[in-house]
Amino acid sequence: MHLLVMAGFLGSGKTTAIIGLANAVRERDLKLAIVVNEIGEIGIDDQVLKQLDHDVWELLSGCICCSLTGDLLQTLDKLDSEYDVDLVIVEPSGAANPQQIIDALRLRSGAITESILTAVIIDPLRINELIEILQPLIRSQIEIADLIIISKADLASPGEINKAKKTAREFNPDAPLIPVSLKGPLESGLEKELLPWLT
Repeated sequence: MHLLVMAGFLGSGKTTAIIGLANAVRERDLKLAIVVNEIGEIGIDDQVLKQLDHDVWELLSGCICCSLTGDLLQTLDKLDSEYDVDLVIVEPSGAANPQQIIDALRLRSGAITESILTAVIIDPLRINELIEILQPLIRSQIEIADLIIISKADLASPGEINKAKKTAREFNPDAPLIPVSLKGPLESGLEKELLPWLT
């Protein structure tokens, strides 16, 4: 079972990217489950994903990087042992630190810990503001990334895209960096980058 942690601050485009990737995975006849973590009692992202006929598991009223870590591990164990899925996409809340999630996952034994990829989505329209206000969180998300996705490439100016790239490289000089348009099909290299990892 492969595990993809799709992180990013609120409004960065995580759910849209997950929908596009999930559709691509399903076209390859791979079994997929999506684990969504939202802080409130009622999940919004999971409702959107369910309407599109994806298998969604909800973790509510807490954060999977701290209070719900045990729930996440139990959910993954169940998916692994009972549902035989090929890929689990974990969408943490926008305020989550993915490093804590990865640390918890690596405590587990089994194949899932051998196949963990962390993708972090950066919003180029708000990166300056977010870095100014939330630098420790944004920095921690970018530093842990195996893949950095610059979203909203169809809306951002070339200058905004370049600023987002520069910021990403300051915190993570090595991860592949892909600008994408999340409007319509994922015409960038997102699927091309991620899907070979599943085979």
